[in-house]
Amino acid sequence: MATASSKTYIVEHLDPELGTWSELEYLAIARESQEAGAKFCLSSLPETFKVPEALSSIPSFTAETRGVEDLYASDKSRVCLLDPAAAKDLAPEDGEKFDAFLFGGILGDDPPRDRTSELRKKGFEGRRLGPIQMTTDTAVRVTRLVVQGKTPLNEIPYLDHPELKFNKHESTQMPFRYVKGQDGKPIMPEFCENVPGKDMDIMEEVPPPLEINPPLLNAACPWATTLDDLRRLYACPWTGAVTTRTSLIHGFDHDPAKHQYTFFDAGQTGLAPNASINSFGYSPLALESYLGFIKTISDEQSARSSKGFIVSVTGDPEDIERCYKLIATAAQDMKFPLAMEINLSCPNIPNRQPPAYSQDLLSAYLFSLQRAIATGGVNLTRIPVGLKTPPYTHATEYQTLIAALEQAAANTSSGGVCPLSFITATNTLGMCLVVADDGDLLSSPAGPGFGGVAGAPLHPLALGNVAMLRRLLDSNAAKLGHIRVVGVGGVLDEEGFRRMMRAGAHAVAVATGLGLKGVGIFEEIGRGTERRQSQI
Repeated sequence: MATASSKTYIVEHLDPELGTWSELEYLAIARESQEAGAKFCLSSLPETFKVPEALSSIPSFTAETRGVEDLYASDKSRVCLLDPAAAKDLAPEDGEKFDAFLFGGILGDDPPRDRTSELRKKGFEGRRLGPIQMTTDTAVRVTRLVVQGKTPLNEIPYLDHPELKFNKHESTQMPFRYVKGQDGKPIMPEFCENVPGKDMDIMEEVPPPLEINPPLLNAACPWATTLDDLRRLYACPWTGAVTTRTSLIHGFDHDPAKHQYTFFDAGQTGLAPNASINSFGYSPLALESYLGFIKTISDEQSARSSKGFIVSVTGDPEDIERCYKLIATAAQDMKFPLAMEINLSCPNIPNRQPPAYSQDLLSAYLFSLQRAIATGGVNLTRIPVGLKTPPYTHATEYQTLIAALEQAAANTSSGGVCPLSFITATNTLGMCLVVADDGDLLSSPAGPGFGGVAGAPLHPLALGNVAMLRRLLDSNAAKLGHIRVVGVGGVLDEEGFRRMMRAGAHAVAVATGLGLKGVGIFEEIGRGTERRQSQI
C-alpha cells in the first residue's frame, strides 16, 4: 500500500540536451516537489546529459540514467502512468494506491516517439488528466494536487489558453491549460512572467517574404538527400530555390526494410508511371549535416546569389525553436538566403497524427517559433519560415489551420501579423494502398503496401488545397495576406505547373516528377513555359 506523503514524480527525458523552456519547467517541478515533501526524478537520461547546477542543488531532485522499467522492475503496480488514453481519470484515492507518477509523454525522440504508448504496453497502469494539453510542470502540479492535496480533478481551478500580458499594448496567448493561482493568474515558471515585452517588438513586423525566381523548385523528398543531390538541384538554372529533405535535430531512424517508395501508373493504362507511393519518415541525416552541405555549396559560389535554400525540418515544438536558431545563425555565413520549412504533415509516422490537423499542436509550434524569433532579437537576422501542410479534405480542417494562424497573429503586439512567410501545400495523402498482380509494392510501418500517395492522383486535391488556402489567407489580408503558398502535388509537366500557378501558388514545387524524370523536369517545365509565353 502506498503512503500519502512519499510520492515521486518521474519525467522521462530521453534527449541528450535540455532546452531553456524544459529547464525552467523542471526547476518549477523540483521546487514545488520539495515544498510538498515529494521527490522529482528525471529518468532515462543519456550518459552525456549535463544536469544544470540550479536543478541538481534542489534536494528533492534526482537524475537517473536508468529507465522506469529498471527503477521499478520489482513492482510496476506502484507506478501510475499519466496517459491520455487511459480508461480512468486520476482521483484522490490513487494517492493511496501508487507511490510514483510517471510522465512518459513524447519527450526526447526525433520525431517525438509515443513513449506513453510504449510504457502502456509494458504493463504500467494509467490515469487521465483531461483532454486539454498541459505543459509538463502543469501536468505534475495537477497530479500533486489530486494525489497529495486530495482535490478531485474536476475541482481544480484551470485557465485554458490564457492571455499573458507584457504591458498594456503587448500580449501573447499561451496554447496550454494551466492551474489558476490565488491571484487569478496562471501558475507558470518564472521565465513566462519575466518575458521582456520589448523582445516581442520584432513580431509586429511583416516577416521577410520567400522569394523564388523562377517560381520553380523541388519539394522536400528523397531526391534531395545527399550533397550531390543538392548540388545538382542548385546548379540547375531552371530552379529558383532548393528544398532539402526534411531533417531532424538528431536524424531519423531510417530502416530500408520498411521505409520504401515505388512508382506506378495511376491510370493502369500500361503507359509510363505517373505516381508514387512511399512509406518514408524523414531523412536519416541530421539538420547539422544539411547545414554543412549548404555551407559547402555556398563556399563553391564565386558571388552572392538570390537563389537560396529552404531547409525543411520537423520535431517537437522545442526542437523547432532550436532549428530556427541554428538555421538563422548559419544564414549569416552564406552567399545566398536561407528559409525554414516546418514539416507538420508526414502521414507515415505510426501512432502520430500529422500535427497540422490539430489547432492545439499548430499553436504550440507557432508559439515556439515566435519565441525563437523574439529571443533571437537583433542578434539574428530574421529568415522566412513556412509550414508544410497535409492534404485537407474538409472545411473544418482549413478552419483549424486558419484559427491557429490567426491566434499566432493575435499573440503579437496590437495589429500584429502571423509570423509565417509561406505555406507549402501539400504533402502526400496517407494510408493509400497500391497492389500489383504479384503482391504488395512496398513495405510500411502501417502494414504491407500502405503509404502516402503523390503524383497524378494527388494533383486535383493539391490544386484545391492551394486555391482554398489562397482564398482564406486573402480573406484576412491584414494578418495573413502576406503568406505565400508554394504549391506541390502531382506537377509532372508544364501543364501541371500552369494549373498550380492559376490556383494561386507563388511558386511550384516538384517531388514525384523529380524522381521520375530527374533534374531535367525543371528544364522541361521552364522551356514549355517560355514557348507558351512567346506565342502570346
